[in-house]
Amino acid sequence: MLVTSDEKLQKVGKNVFVICSISLIAISGTGNASDTTFRYGIDLGNGNCGLAALNLLADEIVSEQLTRNIQFFGLDSQEKVTSSYVVVIGLGGVGSHAASMLLRSGVGKLLLVDFDQCEEQIIHAVATRADVGIPKAECLKKHFSSIFPECQVDAKVLLYDASSEEEILSGNPDFVLDCIDNIDTKVALLAACVRRGLKVLSATGAGARADPTRIRLADLRESTNDPLSRAVRHRLRKDHGIEGGIPVVFSLEKPKAKLLPFRGPSGEEDPSDYQIVPGFRVRIIPVLGTIPAIFGQVMASYVVTQLAGFDVQTEPVVNLDVDHYQTLLQRLIEHEESLYGTDMQVQVGFGPKLFS
Repeated sequence: MLVTSDEKLQKVGKNVFVICSISLIAISGTGNASDTTFRYGIDLGNGNCGLAALNLLADEIVSEQLTRNIQFFGLDSQEKVTSSYVVVIGLGGVGSHAASMLLRSGVGKLLLVDFDQCEEQIIHAVATRADVGIPKAECLKKHFSSIFPECQVDAKVLLYDASSEEEILSGNPDFVLDCIDNIDTKVALLAACVRRGLKVLSATGAGARADPTRIRLADLRESTNDPLSRAVRHRLRKDHGIEGGIPVVFSLEKPKAKLLPFRGPSGEEDPSDYQIVPGFRVRIIPVLGTIPAIFGQVMASYVVTQLAGFDVQTEPVVNLDVDHYQTLLQRLIEHEESLYGTDMQVQVGFGPKLFS
């Protein structure tokens, strides 16, 4: 049965209603409109009003798959997640893991955006060797269809820029995930989201880090020890007058490695000759694969809890310099002396490792 934009569907199955008109609804089932075992799909075009109405959680298989989330959030809050629309831009090590967990958490509609292809050296969250050469967005969509087929997944093999902004950001998404590692593109996306009033979460540099305990989520103004977030912060303030208000995932750890030297196939040293897109980095930042995966998991956790209306208080970022640590150490020594008459109990080392 098809219901066009000129018609209003009054009832689908048992206690499932559509209360708004949308471009097209495709419905298939095992019986008629009174059949309580109806399975349905939906093409929302640029809107997402129908997702909340066509409650995916009424499906026994879906509700079973999302049992743990339902137990954690409660049914009403999980319904908010399932009726949500999220856009993920950049599908490398960070974005692919974020998108995968959003899918597994029951987000009802996903738009996956990346202009690049899967490579041998970048086998992302769900890709296999057989996927090498396939666009990352299409690869994720293919695998996602077997993980949670009820989710409406759209894939766009696109580079985000001014010409593609409307195509990517239209439709009033509930959240946008910025997993881009190019400064110009990242700044343009974040500024567009602020201008459009869209909730956005950004990932900063995950490369050259190894310590998962130093990954934090805070306002862009609070990020530290990260050259990418520092550059983005400066550009947003200078070019767009944006001081903060954008949550970011970043690492407090100072980068442990530098860009690898570039050598072309014939020994050339000019990386610009091999740029797929002008202005994009060609030299490689060494990456420990677990760190971008954790970045992506942190992003997905934050977004899902936000969508569910579940309050999570993130840990404040404490940026202490050497003088602050010296002051704290001196206070500890004085405290020990007042208790024991000596500072021999103090076994605290002090040195540059505190800031590595």
